[in-house]
Amino acid sequence: MGHRPYAGAEGFNRIEEIACRLACQQFGADHANVQPHSVSQANQAVYQGLLLNGDKVLAMKFSDGGHLTHGLKINFSGRFFNFNFYGTGKDGRLDYKAIEKQAVEFKPKLIVCGASSYPRKIDFKKLKKIAAKVGAYLMADLSHPAGLVVANKFPQPFPSCDVVTLTLDKTMLGPHGGIILCKKELEQIIDKAVHPGTQSSVPLRRIFEMTQCLLDTSKPWFSKYIDRLMINMKVFEEVFNKLPGLLVTGGSDTHLMVLNTYSVLGLTGKYSEEILEKIGILTNRQVVPGDTLKPYVASGIRLGATWITARGYRPEEVNLIGKIILKNLTNPNDEKIQKESKAKLKNLLWVKRKNDVWKDENITI
Repeated sequence: MGHRPYAGAEGFNRIEEIACRLACQQFGADHANVQPHSVSQANQAVYQGLLLNGDKVLAMKFSDGGHLTHGLKINFSGRFFNFNFYGTGKDGRLDYKAIEKQAVEFKPKLIVCGASSYPRKIDFKKLKKIAAKVGAYLMADLSHPAGLVVANKFPQPFPSCDVVTLTLDKTMLGPHGGIILCKKELEQIIDKAVHPGTQSSVPLRRIFEMTQCLLDTSKPWFSKYIDRLMINMKVFEEVFNKLPGLLVTGGSDTHLMVLNTYSVLGLTGKYSEEILEKIGILTNRQVVPGDTLKPYVASGIRLGATWITARGYRPEEVNLIGKIILKNLTNPNDEKIQKESKAKLKNLLWVKRKNDVWKDENITI
């Protein structure tokens, strides 16, 4: 920050300084770098700064909720570093005693937590004790629950974590791009790992957009939006729990949940996704713990209430959407149900809602 090798950047230097200060305030970090082009590149920079090629890393298994950049062999992370994976217990939740045992045996230099499809809270304090026991850094990828952290609906990552990566384009309702947060002692290591370590130019326009987002999420309306989001998720949870075994872990503590459609309904994630897309509901196919199907097909779907909540959808409307999802998944070939569902959902789109944050003239996102 502030060391761009070209003229005319002073204004953006100031904007970037504001973004870094806001990010540190909202997440309790000592230092922030807002330059990564994406969270994948932010993760790459962390690995670049803290590890040498071949170093051991312990991360969450992809099928249990982990991310592509957390060690898959088809990804750069799995090609350059020696990843081992922890999973979840039979209940789909993290088993911290099992993780500790695995860490002691494997002796990683870095432990990665955070996930792309794990619907429960993460105990950073327990993971910090495990990392300290084996002398490892602790990194959290909080791309998904970042907005929940800001609104105090998800455990705070610092001071337990050494470094945190995240994006603003999910629960923060902001632009695409990555942020790295870290403790003071890692400041220079992280900054050099970003530039010149993993990237050259920085998209100045995006840094402006990120700053605006961080300003917006520090306002009272954002916490109220997250409160509504959590209420809507409980509505979804109640609806989907009418089919025993459908919800992975039996529910959600966050903005997302995973439905095991293959086990309960005999529908692959890919087919379930296609059924719902036909009527106007977008989800995505998702592997589940112990999945035997390939990721492109998968045994489940992932969905959440982030964007419908941002558009002001009320609990009774979320309840209707949940029932429509269940009705179509349990009657996948009924064209009459599909036609009726599509009409109901289309009508929902035209409703003007009080808490639609995208239409409030007092909010800039």
